[in-house]
Amino acid sequence: MYLSKKSNFFNYLYLLVVISSMIAYFLYKIQPDFGLIWDTADFLILALDFTGKGIGYVDLIRPPVLPFLTSIIFRLGYVSENVIFALDGILFIFGVIGLYLLLNLRFNPLRSFIACILYSTFPIMLFYVSIGLSDIPSVSFSIWAIYFTILAVKKNNKFFYLAFPFAIISFLTRYPMALIIYPLFFYIFINRNNLENKKDLILGILLSFVLIIPFISWSFLKFGNPLYPFIPSFSVTVGVSSEELFYYNPDIFYFTKILPRLLGNVSIAITIITIFGLFIYNIRSKFWLKLNFKRFYNYIYSKSNNYKIRFLILILLILFFIISFGNIFYMFSEVIFLVISILFYELLKNSKYPNLNMDLLIISWFMSFFIFHSVYVIKDQRYLITMAPAVSYFLILGLNELSNKFKLVFKNKNITFSIISVFIVIGLLVSTTNTLIDLNEISAQETVTDDIILASNWFKNYDPDYKTKIIYSDYYPHSTWYLRTDINKMPILKDNKEIYARLKELNLSNEDFKVYEKELSQNNADYYFCINAKINLTSYKVIKRFGDVYIYEKI
Repeated sequence: MYLSKKSNFFNYLYLLVVISSMIAYFLYKIQPDFGLIWDTADFLILALDFTGKGIGYVDLIRPPVLPFLTSIIFRLGYVSENVIFALDGILFIFGVIGLYLLLNLRFNPLRSFIACILYSTFPIMLFYVSIGLSDIPSVSFSIWAIYFTILAVKKNNKFFYLAFPFAIISFLTRYPMALIIYPLFFYIFINRNNLENKKDLILGILLSFVLIIPFISWSFLKFGNPLYPFIPSFSVTVGVSSEELFYYNPDIFYFTKILPRLLGNVSIAITIITIFGLFIYNIRSKFWLKLNFKRFYNYIYSKSNNYKIRFLILILLILFFIISFGNIFYMFSEVIFLVISILFYELLKNSKYPNLNMDLLIISWFMSFFIFHSVYVIKDQRYLITMAPAVSYFLILGLNELSNKFKLVFKNKNITFSIISVFIVIGLLVSTTNTLIDLNEISAQETVTDDIILASNWFKNYDPDYKTKIIYSDYYPHSTWYLRTDINKMPILKDNKEIYARLKELNLSNEDFKVYEKELSQNNADYYFCINAKINLTSYKVIKRFGDVYIYEKI
């Protein structure tokens, strides 16, 4: 029996690696047609800078891990955006493997496999795999940090030597991943009495500092503030509170509203079926009678005064959390929810719920990022990726409970989940295929990046000495990467002031045109790669246009 279970474990793992690799490879192949995302271009330029071949412009506040890994390949002589696309895909697979191992601590191999397939094929994942952003790589590292933390508590405290370094690597891949400290602290705190050797915990933390100290020291030398690169990622405001700002969205329910985009049709169906099935079961078993107010009151009344006080505090904290959510600094909400989770565990830890600590850990993981991204005024749908592993966990947990309640027995085995799994896999095959086909069609459409590539290639022949000239660009990371020279950042100038964030629409007035003209003239710019078709300059003329890109030359 043991050998059979072990064989199933590796068979599902092998199949999972094959499927996730196929997804990553397909998306890697079509990614060059999409072109570079703004952040990806910045990562590539930073990677070049790490190799000692910097070309002038570089955004030093970008997280260093993904550019550093990219720079390793660059040092071997292969300098291409395909490197970061491939690394993104590989780290996606790495995260899927980690999630499978993590889930096997709670479920059997089949359930863990289905959960990982759901995670791998969430629409939000398919949109961003192999795109060269830091979201999926950082989540992959965080999955391993959670996994090693559980092993450190349950198996061997020496796993802390891996847990905390992976948490730091996740943080240095994407700064908001620092919030992973909340679920890690929660799990360690509620299991504090089970730690045989707290020295391993301390050494694990110290080992993680070994990874971050060089970066903090570099930040201090470069900016005079060791925390400078992290500040923009955790500021609730972005300098200008304006609806014109790109991705500005103060709606704290934004991610609740778009959660179906993360789930996809199959996952939504699973959620509905699970909720409906468990509701029917509870009615059939008269479960609600067991939880009526009188019985519940008697249960609380029978407990000690200390228990009653803690229960009352829990209720008050939950009410305060709900009422204050979005109205107080997000860090307070994070701490309040952490305390709620600890109190909830302390009240129920002696119950017959065998996996309470792990289920609460995953809830804490989800809520840590849900709270932050809901309150943070800059929102993008890709931030849902931070919540994707937890969502897959609870989807499979719901199905697991449903299959345990409605048993279809064959040869003394409950095959309910196996039958459900067949329909899930068929549904995922159809939905994933349709999504990939749609992505392939979208990739065939022209983008601003395509225009910049064409403009850059033409410009190299137009002025072979362009590297000695002063060039400005609206898409300065892209222009820097494709021209491999120092490109000056054209600031966003509106109402005679510079705005330190991109705008949704750049509606410029004649007065704004004069400010742009002054910016170019004062800095003796020779060329300007402009994306705004409505701009009107008197000292510069358009020498070539490629789609949305206009190349201006000084008259």
